[in-house]
Amino acid sequence: MAAALLLGGCADHDGEGPATVSGQVVSETTRQPVPRPPQVQLWQRAQSAGSLTGGAAYAPLGAPHATDAQGRFAFSFEAEARREYVLRAAGGLGYYTDWARAPALRGGQQNTGVQVPAAAPAWIRLDLVDELPRNRVWMFFSGFGGGGLQLPFPRDTSVVFPYLAGQENFIYWRITNAQGQETTGQRTFTQAPLDTQRVRIAF
Repeated sequence: MAAALLLGGCADHDGEGPATVSGQVVSETTRQPVPRPPQVQLWQRAQSAGSLTGGAAYAPLGAPHATDAQGRFAFSFEAEARREYVLRAAGGLGYYTDWARAPALRGGQQNTGVQVPAAAPAWIRLDLVDELPRNRVWMFFSGFGGGGLQLPFPRDTSVVFPYLAGQENFIYWRITNAQGQETTGQRTFTQAPLDTQRVRIAF
């Protein structure tokens, strides 16, 4: 979290009173306005005594604020003393602002030209096809930012996993049949923002 606070420069975390905020949501990688921009959400937490890094967890302050077609936003809020404030992209189609890159805001002051970096989402769709003769198999998937997903005895179906666009990602699968024999596969890919890649897996 300390990195997020440093982005705010000489942020006055003891400031209180009315604060204004204006800026734009931009791509984390290109710094250009993001397509279909998300809203922005203000977060706050109490400042720990003698520490700028705080001890409590952040909590959302109020409802998300809308952005226009170019990702621009403007709003105001009432800041409390000894509070830390950061701004992140929120909602939309899955845009995500890393906590370490969320800009800090100054209470009781004008915060202008604030850039909120957002990583765009992308998806991979796995089309599972149970070809004749019908098979009873277990499937395991990993590589989508979690611990993995196990599917017992799937039939014809599709599974969608979210990823961050513009980064090299991978999906791994393992198919185990009724005799305990395993078949594995993997696909590595880099996707454009808001794009869906489809992979057909027959078993």
